[in-house]
Amino acid sequence: MRSTALEVRQVISYHRVSHWNLRMSALSPHLLLLCISIFATLTTGVLCQTDDPFEDETNQCQISVTPEMLASIADSVQADVPCDDLWNTVLLHYHQTRTNLSDCLERAATEPTSDPSSTFCQLLLDDAQRQMEQDHRKYAAGMEEKLHTAQQETQEQREARDALQQQLNALVDSRNELYLDLLLANIAIGETNQALSYYALQPASLPTEKLHEQIVRFIYRVTLNQDQRLLNLITFIRGVKERDERLSLFRLTKREIQKRPSQRDGYMAAVFALNAREDSAVYQADQGLYRDLAEPLEKRWKEQLLNGTYKEVINFAWRQPKYFQQLQNTFASIDAGQKFDRYVPYVNSLPKAEPRLESLRVIVEQIRNRNKNTWHNQLVLTARQVDICETFISKTKSGTDSVKKLLEELKKQFSTFNTGKNYQFYLAESRKKSG
Repeated sequence: MRSTALEVRQVISYHRVSHWNLRMSALSPHLLLLCISIFATLTTGVLCQTDDPFEDETNQCQISVTPEMLASIADSVQADVPCDDLWNTVLLHYHQTRTNLSDCLERAATEPTSDPSSTFCQLLLDDAQRQMEQDHRKYAAGMEEKLHTAQQETQEQREARDALQQQLNALVDSRNELYLDLLLANIAIGETNQALSYYALQPASLPTEKLHEQIVRFIYRVTLNQDQRLLNLITFIRGVKERDERLSLFRLTKREIQKRPSQRDGYMAAVFALNAREDSAVYQADQGLYRDLAEPLEKRWKEQLLNGTYKEVINFAWRQPKYFQQLQNTFASIDAGQKFDRYVPYVNSLPKAEPRLESLRVIVEQIRNRNKNTWHNQLVLTARQVDICETFISKTKSGTDSVKKLLEELKKQFSTFNTGKNYQFYLAESRKKSG
């Protein structure tokens, strides 16, 4: 900048020396204005240029040229003034111009300006951001529409699924109700295997206790054939695999039996109690299932037999011979004492030869194990019942080999009490008393 200014000054000094004597009025006003413009342009280029030839053009500095300055220059050119004064005027305007340029540079230095490359990049970034925002809005609008459509489709599918689920639940409920009806019906008619199959198909969601209550309640829903329905239920219970489930069913059934005197005081209570005792796992868990029903019943039946009332025991023997067989020795082991004559005839009220002979065998053994003073009278009464039994066997033609063997063994037992006295002796004595 200094070298350029020096060159300008040298040109002007040369002009002064060479043309000192020239009248300034001879100078063209256009030449003076051109000279001032050259000073301004050179000075501006010097002050505003940078060392980097590839740097973007910076903001141009503004030169303050007032109307007064132009008027003054015009007046100086037109006036007839000395050259020195004119030169001083030029220098004055030059210094003012330089001052303006310096102020411009200072303001440019103090006021931060954005880097042109940064400004260009910022413009590109802003444009890219606007484009991206536009794309985003467009994409978001498209996605919002697709999402809304998907939500509608999802809602429709959900409603369709719920409708299908309701239909499925209804079908499942209907199926479960059908299985339950088939279960109850097969229990009632005694189809135990089928009943157990439907029992296994009962839904796990149905509480076991509730299912058991429905089963037991169904058996007692009607009074017709109620004893047979109870027998079928007991058979079904024995077929259930899980001990806890059998125990639950036994307990519920026991509760219903105890509510009904006809079953509680009859042979159905005995059948139930004997089945509960045969199920060892259930019996160990709850011995009351047998004791609470069987013991009162046995006590009452023994009293009836001692008093010569055989109807209930005989009814039990006729209707349930399988279960009576488990109790016949209990009834044959009664210590009748003075009531022996009313008790022993009950044996020949039993339906078949085998239980008759077995009961008589037990009675003879009980006579041997008790007071010898009663042997004679009791053996006489027993021999009479053996003779009646033999007649029964002959009439019913039930004299199988096993029955004949039991009869012969029974007769031989009479000879073991007193020497010289056998079955025929005691039979003859019984005929004399009846005679």
